[in-house]
Amino acid sequence: MRKGLSRIANLGIAVLIVAGMIGIAYGAWRLVSGFHPTLPPASQTPDVPSANSTNAVVDPGASLGHRPAPNFTLTNQFGQRVRLDHFRGKIVVLTFIDSRCTTVCPLTAVVLKNLMYDLGPDRKYVQLVAVNANPIATSVKDVYDWSASHGMLHRWQYLTGSAHSLEAVWRHYMVATQVLHGSLVEHIAAVYVIDRQGREHWLYLNSSQGSTPVLALEVKQLIDHIAPLLPGSVSPNRLAPARELEYLPSELGPSGKSSRSFSLTAVMPSGALQPIAVGNGLHPTLLEFFATWCPDCQEETPTLKQYSALSLRDKNLPPLVAVDLRQTEPSTAHVVHYALGQRLPFPIALDSRGQVAYLYGITGIPTQVLVSPHGHILWYHQGLIGLKTLQRQILQSLTK
Repeated sequence: MRKGLSRIANLGIAVLIVAGMIGIAYGAWRLVSGFHPTLPPASQTPDVPSANSTNAVVDPGASLGHRPAPNFTLTNQFGQRVRLDHFRGKIVVLTFIDSRCTTVCPLTAVVLKNLMYDLGPDRKYVQLVAVNANPIATSVKDVYDWSASHGMLHRWQYLTGSAHSLEAVWRHYMVATQVLHGSLVEHIAAVYVIDRQGREHWLYLNSSQGSTPVLALEVKQLIDHIAPLLPGSVSPNRLAPARELEYLPSELGPSGKSSRSFSLTAVMPSGALQPIAVGNGLHPTLLEFFATWCPDCQEETPTLKQYSALSLRDKNLPPLVAVDLRQTEPSTAHVVHYALGQRLPFPIALDSRGQVAYLYGITGIPTQVLVSPHGHILWYHQGLIGLKTLQRQILQSLTK
C-alpha cells in the first residue's frame, strides 16, 4: 500500500487528477467486469445518442506526467515470457482484460481492432498489450481462448501470470480488481498510451456502451493521442477518420451469406420446456443473446418486453426469441425461475453447449441479431439499444 501511494505521489499533479477521476468513477459507476456507467431510467434514456450524450459516456481521459511506465514480465497467450520494455521504440497501448469477461472487455477489443485498422501503415509503430485482470482465470489457456474467441489472437500480446505477479502490475497501474463471486470479476477498464521511450502519455477508462458513435469516438480519441507520438509527429488528420464501425463487419458479426438455422430446447413464458426452431422458413426472428447474471441484459429487459408486446400487434415486427448462454448459468431450473420471476413474455432458447453463440460470433452480451426466415443474418448489434432504434433498424433491414 505504501509503495502504491508513493507511486501516485511521484506521478505529480496529472496523475492526482487521474486518481481523483478513478475515485469519482468508483462512486458513480456500476462495476461488472469493468466500468458500467449508471444509466438514467429508461424513460429518460435518449434512444438515439446525440453528440453531447455520446461525449457524456466517453471518458475524456487525462494526460500523464511522462514518467517511465513501470516495467513488468509476464507470459503471453503462446506461453512466451514478455517484458514491457521489449516494446521500447513502439507506442504501446496497454489495457486490462478480464479473461472471462463478456461485457466491457469485448468492446475494448473492438475499439483496438478498429484503431489498428484506422492507423493504416502506421500501425507498425504501435503495439497492443493486454494484462489479465482476472485473479482466478490466470492460465495461458485462459488468455489464449479469450484472444481466439474475440479475434485478437495474433493482434496483441495478452499477458498473464500468477495472481501475485498480476496484482503487482495492477497496483503499479492503479487498476483495482475484485472477485464478486465465483469467477465474476469487476475491474477498472483502464487503457494507457505509452510513448516510444516507455513513458506514460495518456490514460482513459473504456465505456461499457456499445453503440457505433461511442465506439467511433473512443477510436478517434486514441488516434488523436497516438498520432503526435508517431515518427515525424503525424497529424491525426493524415490518418483515416473514425468512421461508423461497419467497415469491419466481420469483426462485429458473422457474414449473412450462410444459413445459421438452429433448434434448441426453450423455456416458454409458462415455464414449460419445449423445442423451438429459428430459420425454419416461416418468418424472420429477432434474437437476443443474454445471460441472467448480466446487468446490461437486465437493463434491457423492459425494452424487450415492450418490443414483444408490439410484435404481437404489428405483424411487420418479427417475434423475439432470447438465447441464454446456458453454460454460464447455475442450472436450467435457475433460468426457468428467472423467466417466471421477470414475467418474460417470449421464449428463451437454452444454448447449453455454446454452439449457437459460436455460430453467431457472439463476443459480448447483450447482442441482438435479426435472422431471415431461412436463417441468414440481416442485422447485428452488440450492446444496449433503445426501443425506437430497435424498431427502426429491424424495419429498415427487412425492406433492404
